[in-house]
Amino acid sequence: MEFIHSILENDQPVVAGDIKSYDLPVNPLSHTLVTLKYTRTDAAADGIPTYPVVIALLPKIEVLYKGSAIFSMSGADAVACGLLVCGFESWAHNYLGVAVEETSFTFLVPMGRVLYDPKECFPRSTRGELILQLTYMSGALAGVTTLKAQIETVELPDASPEQYLRMTTLTKTTEAAGEHDVELPIGNPISELVIFGEVFPAADADDATIGFVQVLIDNYRRFYSHSNFETLHNMAGRMRPPPGWWFGHQHWQEAVTSLSGWQFPGNHLLKEYVHVPFDIFRDGRYILDTAGKSDVIVRIHVDTPAKQDMRVIPCEIVPTGRGF
Repeated sequence: MEFIHSILENDQPVVAGDIKSYDLPVNPLSHTLVTLKYTRTDAAADGIPTYPVVIALLPKIEVLYKGSAIFSMSGADAVACGLLVCGFESWAHNYLGVAVEETSFTFLVPMGRVLYDPKECFPRSTRGELILQLTYMSGALAGVTTLKAQIETVELPDASPEQYLRMTTLTKTTEAAGEHDVELPIGNPISELVIFGEVFPAADADDATIGFVQVLIDNYRRFYSHSNFETLHNMAGRMRPPPGWWFGHQHWQEAVTSLSGWQFPGNHLLKEYVHVPFDIFRDGRYILDTAGKSDVIVRIHVDTPAKQDMRVIPCEIVPTGRGF
């Protein structure tokens, strides 16, 4: 077998408000890599890299098959899903410092949980059926000049996939404390959930948009009977280490002029996310089977009544024999 890693678009100039569409390859597709390169004009604040700048540039990344989304989320959620679901971490460069720097960052758009897997990737398609669509932020691109996009794809021409990964975003805005239900899609097995909550415990406020999580199937608790934000967030370490260096760390200071002792990591880009896996071993042993169910719900307790946003991304494993 072989894979084909090729360039779909090279250094395409981009401006605020652009919506760019690209025909993806017709061979079985493992993943697409979207790299944004630009000149960073904002200095890092207090020694913290300016990753939020690049993540905000892409409010929406979509892959559409015959007009229907099989991948749809914000750039921030794509980073979280890349880390939590696929273990992909962009080795971006030149994000720290006070001078103008040439910078780049890569977003992963996967069609399977394990990259290059010939059994889990998007099947062969016809030209023009599979489209990548990138929506760039509106308004001025603060802190960024000469923004360009590089699009690269990895095809598996000899693959005969049995299934592919579909990830689309469910959104909910809450204005009351208490339990809120988000209905999950029914029909395909669900490997895991990635959940974003706008508020997380910080300073002296023990509040979280995702206070606790429960999963209910036909009104019975399954898998996650009751799990708190703190434990769910921290237990993501069983799947991968956190990207702690992204938001830097601080040395214990014995004196103003000296740095010594332990290093204390800062909050990282996953601070507002929890990972809720079912298919731990990627072999279907514990996968959440939704076929034939009447109701599949993730129940999230919101701690405070203030208006808050949450997003739930179910990772569906779609058998290729069922169509698209």
